[in-house]
Amino acid sequence: MKGDAVLAELCERLPAMAAEYGLHVVPAVPEDHPGRANVNGEAMTVDEFCRLAQAAGARVLFHCATTFDADAFLDGAFPEDDDEALPGAETATVAAIEQVRRRARRHDGQIEEVQLCVVLDGVAVFWSRLASWAAKLLDDAEKALEEKNNAVEQIRTSQAKDEQAEITRISRLLQDDPSFREAKDYRAQRRAADRLVPQPDEQDYEANRIRTRGIQEAVSALEEVADAIFSGYMTQLPELADELVASGALDGARTIPARKIHLKEFLRKRSGGHTPPVDLITLMMELPQLRNPSSAAAVPAARQPNETLFPMEQG
Repeated sequence: MKGDAVLAELCERLPAMAAEYGLHVVPAVPEDHPGRANVNGEAMTVDEFCRLAQAAGARVLFHCATTFDADAFLDGAFPEDDDEALPGAETATVAAIEQVRRRARRHDGQIEEVQLCVVLDGVAVFWSRLASWAAKLLDDAEKALEEKNNAVEQIRTSQAKDEQAEITRISRLLQDDPSFREAKDYRAQRRAADRLVPQPDEQDYEANRIRTRGIQEAVSALEEVADAIFSGYMTQLPELADELVASGALDGARTIPARKIHLKEFLRKRSGGHTPPVDLITLMMELPQLRNPSSAAAVPAARQPNETLFPMEQG
C-alpha cells in the first residue's frame, strides 16, 4: 500500500481508534510550546469543542471576541496610503484598493474573530474562528497591494528609463560642444552648460536634478577620455615634442614660458580640446627639443635649409 493511502486510512480510523482507548480527539498538535495547542474553527465546531471540554473535565471556558477596526486594518494593509506614481484614479489598481477600503468601513465595529480556550490536562487548547468576510477582505487587500506595488514598480522603471535617456542626451550634448570640452574650470563649464542646457525653474526639482546629473556624467566622461589620451601621450613624449617642433608652432617663441604656452595649445588641439595635465607639460618641457633651442633646431622637419626655430639666438 502506498504511503498516501496508508495516511488516508489512518485519518479515517483515528476517531474509532481513539474511542477504543477512551481518548478524545483534538484536531491540533502543540507547536509553540508543549503547553499550548490551537484548533482551527473549521476543523472542529464550537459545539464539538465544548463537548470535548466537558468530557475532559474542564471547568472554565475562556472567551475573547475581537472587534474589527477599519482604520487600523487599512493602515496595516496599505501603509503608504498615497497611491504614489499611479497614473490616474481610473486605473484598475486604484479601483481595487478603493473597493477594499469601502468594504472595510462597512464592517467597522463588527465581530471579526472569536477565540475560546480550555485547559485540558495542563495544555491550553485554543479554538478560533475568523469571520468569512474578514478572511476575504484580508485576501483582497493583499492582492490589491501586490497589484499596486507592481504598477508602481513598472511606472518607476519607465520613469527611470525616460530620466536616463534625458541625462544621456544632456551629457552627449555637452561632450560634443567644444566650449564645454575645452573649459578649464568649473565656472567655464557652468557657462557652457547654461548656454547649451538652460537651467529650469528653481521649483522644478526633478528637472534640475536630471540636468545636474547630465552635467556630472558629461564631466566624468570627458575626464575618462582625457585620462586615456594623455596616458597614451606619456609613452610618446619625444615623438610629441618632435611633432610640435616640426609644426613650426614654436617659431618665434624665445622663452621657456612662451614655449610652454605653445605646448599646452598643441596638446589641447591634438587631444580634441582636452586640457593637458600639469605633469605631462612638466615632463615634456624637460626634453631637449623644447628646453634647448639649439636641440629643437636640429630636429628634422620640412623647413628651408637656412631656417632656424629661434632666430634671436643666431650668432
